[in-house]
Amino acid sequence: MRRRIFPSLLGAAALAFTPLLAMAAPNDLAAKDLAEARPAIDKANAEWLPAMKAKDAEALAAAYAEDGVFVLPDGREIVGKAAIADFYRGRVAGLAQVLGGGIHHDGMTRARDGLIYEWGHGGATTIDQAGKPTTTNGPYLTVWKRGADGRWAIVRNLVF
Repeated sequence: MRRRIFPSLLGAAALAFTPLLAMAAPNDLAAKDLAEARPAIDKANAEWLPAMKAKDAEALAAAYAEDGVFVLPDGREIVGKAAIADFYRGRVAGLAQVLGGGIHHDGMTRARDGLIYEWGHGGATTIDQAGKPTTTNGPYLTVWKRGADGRWAIVRNLVF
């Protein structure tokens, strides 16, 4: 009789743990995606200030997907990598110098659909052509997506 009870308990236990096993795969996938995306995110964040100082619009837009969207604090949307580069080209043209600043990653998570949500804060201290210093600072939320080529790119970037 014990032999019949023991196998049925194992079967019941296996059924009870099946949902946990099913959850493990997405969690493993999330951890894998986060680990794979992190170097691209860190690189883009680290290269932002040097690109600002160099006034390099293409480098500032390099992390964006071709159809990426940049949402400015006033709600304006800039759609497409080329338009984002044009926006940055105009922005840095009005600057005499970028004194400092940076992007500071505060956290990230992976959504069910495979997108990576990254957030933090950043800004820059600049001097315009007239010699007026300006400091901008604020939070951001960036959405990253792995492209068909395996590269992680920004599909949405919101600065507040």
